[in-house]
Amino acid sequence: MSGKHDAGIPMETAGLQPVDIRAPRFFWLLQPWREGKLVTIDGWGRFAEISFRGANRIEIKQLVDFPRAKMDRQLITWPEAGLITSSTAERMHHLAAIDDKKTKSHIPLLTWRHIISAPVLLDPVEGLVGYCYSMRGNNISTTLLVYNYKEDKIVYESPEDFTISFRIAMNERYSLCGKRILNGRNIEAIRILYDWRTNEIIENDLTEAINRNGISLIIRPDRNIHLGKRILFGYSNILKKEVKITWNEEYSDINVTPLDYLVPRENRFDDFILSADGTWGATFISGYRGIYDERLYKRAFFHLDDRYPNGISMPVITEDFEDYQWDYSAFVKHPVHGMCFAQEWHKDRHQYLRLYKMDAVLEEINRQLLEAASEIAR
Repeated sequence: MSGKHDAGIPMETAGLQPVDIRAPRFFWLLQPWREGKLVTIDGWGRFAEISFRGANRIEIKQLVDFPRAKMDRQLITWPEAGLITSSTAERMHHLAAIDDKKTKSHIPLLTWRHIISAPVLLDPVEGLVGYCYSMRGNNISTTLLVYNYKEDKIVYESPEDFTISFRIAMNERYSLCGKRILNGRNIEAIRILYDWRTNEIIENDLTEAINRNGISLIIRPDRNIHLGKRILFGYSNILKKEVKITWNEEYSDINVTPLDYLVPRENRFDDFILSADGTWGATFISGYRGIYDERLYKRAFFHLDDRYPNGISMPVITEDFEDYQWDYSAFVKHPVHGMCFAQEWHKDRHQYLRLYKMDAVLEEINRQLLEAASEIAR
């Protein structure tokens, strides 16, 4: 297994050694939680919590005896609301409001004609979650159902001519959405800000930049967007590369930065995840091949800070190859190791929680910066 690399571009780092903690019992999928903890699914199909004991032990315990179901590969958390959700193949959504001690398994819209989007937290104070459904085929119709999990009732259903799909709530009023339009025989989506309570649509410099660059929006709360830092990572279908987008409080002063300068031409970034404080990022890097010509990937970490060009450090890349998966990993503050990136890992027929320490990543970034400065000074 090997990958070709251009000279001068920092790549695999032998000194970045992970901490592998053997799991005391089965867990599946990882998402961020609060107070240095992670959320997972245990062997009984329940929402569970991973916590740390010292430097090299973890504890896995159920948060709630729910949903006890065989779930799809979907797990979403909103730590600020104490909320966890997942789904099953029967189009059933499972939602657990841990703080409110409420659980709900329901099918908001029983349909096989629609594509189901991931739920969107619209209001953590009121307890509002949006479920979006898009028609299959050459039909631009969508359906939005707003569910109040605190009161256990649907409080809004979109009209028949609705064509908007939700991605993430940007603030207490507006959500970043896609509005479906029919262009000949093709369905296109333009990005807008939308207030579902008033039906108000806003297009501004941010939405214009997203549309102009053809940004594919795959958004989860912990993934490729950080609202506090006003950073969005996405793939530009126009530039054919991953880009970093920033904006100011008025959704103007937009900067779109292609990130291909950080890796060789045969590699590309994919599937960004950001830490809760917006100072760390992780992504897959594609472009590697195995001994049977299979596609392989590596993990890369970034420090996000204004001291770097374009606000992003050079990548620090792990040694181990990985198979591509729809990624469920998370940053977590470990009581001993500090900020870490956590992922499920398997070796020697055992399951582990693998941790990469961001202190070690930062040390490697600083080392490579010093080497680069020394080269320039010669």
